[in-house]
Amino acid sequence: MPSNRFRPRPQTLGLGALVLTLALGWAGRERSFAAQKEELLKSRTVTLDQVKQADFSDRGSVVGKLGIYLAGDTPGSSKFVTGRLLLDPGKTPHPPHTHAEEEVMVIEQGHGEIDVDGKITRVGPGSVMYTAPNVPHGIVNTGDTPIVFYFIKWAGKDGK
Repeated sequence: MPSNRFRPRPQTLGLGALVLTLALGWAGRERSFAAQKEELLKSRTVTLDQVKQADFSDRGSVVGKLGIYLAGDTPGSSKFVTGRLLLDPGKTPHPPHTHAEEEVMVIEQGHGEIDVDGKITRVGPGSVMYTAPNVPHGIVNTGDTPIVFYFIKWAGKDGK
């Protein structure tokens, strides 16, 4: 008859299984956290010639060319995106709208009108627009040449 001396007790097996489960769970969490950190935008410089420009449409009609420089999460923000839009004369990229992100727009060339919360301002090169989250805003090219503007949007992480 074999000895019971080397047979593990049922309580020991339960504790061992619990420890193993916790260890595997912790390792999975750490791998997930490391992968999430890898997905954050990396610090870098992007030049205009590296940005793919594509037709941009509003309500089924091409209104200009859009290029996205960077998009993703950063250490301090989520939904970060920065891009450049060349907007054709007489066009708008979309009707005034709102979104949860803050936004800054910088006019490089051309002339237009920006509507921020119902207040319309005539803009030209060097003009800057800022909108807080959920504030209605929009832009229209009122000139006879394209208006070119850069935009940056982001949402804070953890309510910051």
